[in-house]
Amino acid sequence: MISKLGYLSWEIWKSRNCAIFWNSNIEPMATITKARISETKFVEANKIDEQKQPFTNKRNSIENRNLYRRRVTWRPPIGDRLKANVDGAFRKESGKGAIAVVIRDNEGKVVAGSAEIVRATSSLSVESMALRSALILAKNLQLKNILFESDSLPLIQAVKVKETIGEIDPILRDIYVLMEGISNSGFTWTHRESNQLAHQVASLAINGRLNRNWTWDQPVEIRGIARREARITYKQAMTEQQHFQHNFQALQIVRR
Repeated sequence: MISKLGYLSWEIWKSRNCAIFWNSNIEPMATITKARISETKFVEANKIDEQKQPFTNKRNSIENRNLYRRRVTWRPPIGDRLKANVDGAFRKESGKGAIAVVIRDNEGKVVAGSAEIVRATSSLSVESMALRSALILAKNLQLKNILFESDSLPLIQAVKVKETIGEIDPILRDIYVLMEGISNSGFTWTHRESNQLAHQVASLAINGRLNRNWTWDQPVEIRGIARREARITYKQAMTEQQHFQHNFQALQIVRR
């Protein structure tokens, strides 16, 4: 909450300076968007630092982990952008895997998705198949301005710089070709805790408990996660709007 207020105040101050010194118009939504982007980068950087910090004892470890999990949740895309979360489930003993794609808008509504049973050799291969499936789905639906999100750090690191990884090289080559056909796309890593919906879809699929029409006839498990995360998204948006209005009113008073 403090970081949201801090970055919002910073962007309001910059907008005020632009208005005073360069005669530019103050655009509230643009200011909010810039603040959200800066705050997101700050939060993500701190998540990585928290993971690296050792805990002094078992009790502190559990308490800190539970607190951390309560804070981490799915974050909506900014503006009119879409976000495609991908995940995979893998059973090493049988080589059976399941891949899941969930595409949502900035209100947390599921607009499209897919799930499929696959044969795989590792968790990484399943994760890469899921990302490829998301790109294929986006291309088939002619979607643009979309952010692809996965909790597989090695995969996202490779995709961002177009590296090759031996065991999944053919899949990566497909991904790199598909990327070129989707304008204004991006790729980002997220924690497992904020990738719960795609994870749940993959879990239900590999256990044979997912119906073919799950995107609109959602099972209880999926509907519960989707509604909870959409509710959090709405609350965050309302809080940010209230903070902006409060700070904007304060700014107007100062200018008078």
